[in-house]
Parts: sequence; structure tokens; C-alpha cells
Amino acid sequence: MSKLLVSTFFLLALPAVAQPYTVTFTIDMSQPIAQGWFDPATETVGVRGAQAPLSLGETLPAARVGESSLFRVTVTFPERPFGNQPVLYRFKVDGRDDPNRGWEENGYRIVVLSGETTVSRAFGAPGPPFPETLTGTIRVHKPFVSKHLDRPREVFVWLPPGYEKEAGRRYPVLYMHDGQKVFDAAVTGIEWQMDETAGRLVEAGVIEPLIIVGVNSTADRIAEYTPYTFERDSKVEGGKGRLYGRLLVEELKPFIDSTYRTLPDAAHTGLGGASLGGLITLDLGLRFPEVFGKLIIASPGVWWRDGAILKDVANLPRKSGQKIWLDIGTKEHDRLITGVRELRDILVAKGWKEGSDLRYVEAKDAGHDETAWAARVEEMLRFLFPRTNPAASP
Repeated sequence: MSKLLVSTFFLLALPAVAQPYTVTFTIDMSQPIAQGWFDPATETVGVRGAQAPLSLGETLPAARVGESSLFRVTVTFPERPFGNQPVLYRFKVDGRDDPNRGWEENGYRIVVLSGETTVSRAFGAPGPPFPETLTGTIRVHKPFVSKHLDRPREVFVWLPPGYEKEAGRRYPVLYMHDGQKVFDAAVTGIEWQMDETAGRLVEAGVIEPLIIVGVNSTADRIAEYTPYTFERDSKVEGGKGRLYGRLLVEELKPFIDSTYRTLPDAAHTGLGGASLGGLITLDLGLRFPEVFGKLIIASPGVWWRDGAILKDVANLPRKSGQKIWLDIGTKEHDRLITGVRELRDILVAKGWKEGSDLRYVEAKDAGHDETAWAARVEEMLRFLFPRTNPAASP
């Protein structure tokens, strides 16, 4: 073999190198300086975000450009977020007595990674609007009103490919909390991408076609997603989770079963959510095993009221017959990781077996956000809704 051929073969065999993406943020602090709200001599301004190397818990400081009111920092991202979603970011001032102060208002903004990108705006100025990303056949029911809770909400129903054509077929159902973030990025800028992922897996014939119901959270989210009250900073929070459970079991599920062609038994009904949505999934799932036979418990807030949910699980009289997906990201708060590991150990001690009716995942370098959960949706669906007859047409 000639030297030329050997060299060519070697080059072709090299692994592909990941494309880095850089974003240069330029922050105009002229108005905060003029108002005396920001002192560049004693305070710093920088960027926080949901994609490494940015962090939601620590500010990446920007350097002052000469003696101007501009501050600049360049961030290199080794790869795009899962599903090519945008990066969430927000400017913040540090150097104050209260570390929770100094955020710019109106929540996180987004930036789309594409080679070398620049973001230049004044502190507090709005960013680009969040795009609508609904895909497939989705029906919206609004407002859905409950007799158990004061706040009405929207309910999104994603129908699988083939639903309209196969009039005699019935489908399993997965109910998801925080429904406005399950299918669409228009609310927070990023989403679970459950419609795209489920559609792809159904079309490929690797999961059972299923109906996914996204139940929107409300301004009362903390109360509705927590099963017990919790006193923090002399304020009592939470405790409406059982009422929310009655909404799901007594009102929403009967409505869905009567409106759509569902398989209504527990073996074909799932419940899922993340963070406090994971907490309420665990609580309601184990309280209603005759209703929900499959549970997605992602990054659950088991810390609520000093881990009271862990004691409840440990005190279960017996193991239920449910399949449980449980996960956590390794970049999440240490308190969350420790609590979720303890929950895993309790479930195993109760009789759940990893790999059969329990799947536990610690996602490397994953944080606490919709992009991280979106990256795990395929595994979730494959575990809980595997195709029972791969030869059948989707």
C-alpha cells in the first residue's frame, strides 16, 4: 500500500470533532449606572444559563470594556443542547448582601447556537420571542375547570400518528404535569420535545402508539404539586397536591377516556413530571396504583418538607405492581441527588427490581431543566411503553 493510501485511510478513520459554538455577550449597563442601581467599582455583572459552561447557580462575570458602561464575556459551548434547542440565559449583578438579588427582570432569554454568535443588549431589555414548536396532531381543551381547585387550566392532548385513520384502535395514555413545557417552547424557551420524540419512536415502531396529555400548571403550581404544607421563612406553602390528584383522577381522566379512544386500565395509564412535578407524580402514583401503572419521576423534589415523601414511601405496606422511571442529573443540586439516591434505595428495599420494573438513571453532566429531561424522553418511553408487537404496523 502506498504512503498516500495509508495517509488517506488514516484521515478517514479519525473520529469527527465536535463543533464548538461561541457566544459573545455584551451587556449595556448605562441605565443601571446612571440610576445608581449598579456600581462597577464594587459589583460585577455577568451571565447565568442552563447549558454548560453556564450555570443557573453561579454567574460567569463579564469584563468592563475600558471605562465604558459596556461589559463583555465570550462563552464557548462544546455542543448544542439536545434537540438543537436554544440556550437559556439571563444577566445578573453580583456583589450584594443578598445573593438572590440583582437579576434582570422578566425571566430567562434565549440564544440559538450557530458558529460564532453575538448578543448585545441593555440590562433588562427583552430578548427575541420564544418560538412555538408544537408538532403533530395536538388538541387543546381550555379552560379545563375543576370543582376541587380554583384556577382553570389548559390541557394539551397529543395524538399519535395513525390515530385518525385507525378508528377501531385504542391507546395507552401518559399524563404529564407542566403541560405547557411538554410540547412547546413558547412559554419558557425550551421544552421536553415529547411530541417530536414520541412521534419519531411511534413511526419507527419501537414504542406503542400512545396519547400524551399535557396538563398545564398554574400560578398555584407549588401548592398543587406538593402533598404537604411546608413552613419556610415564616410562610406556609404547599399542600394542595391531594386536591390536584382529585382533579386528575375524578375529573380529567374520565373526560379524556370519554373523549378519546383510550385503554383506561392502570396497566396502560402513566403519570409523569419533573422537579415538584416528579414529587407529586411519586405521591399520587403510589396513592393511586389502581389508576396509574407507569410513573415518570424525573429529578423529583424529594427535599420538600425535609424529605417527608421518603418516609411515606418507606412506610408503604407493600410494593405496588407499577413500573417506575426515576432519574437525576449529575449537575443538579447535591441535596437533590442525595435524596433521589435514597428514594432509589427505598424502592429497591420494597421489592422493585432495577432493569425490570424500576429504571434508575443518573444522567452525566445533566442539569435541572427541560433540555436535560428532553434528552431522556426516548429512554423513558422505550422503558414504559415498549412495542409489544414490533411486526405490527405503527
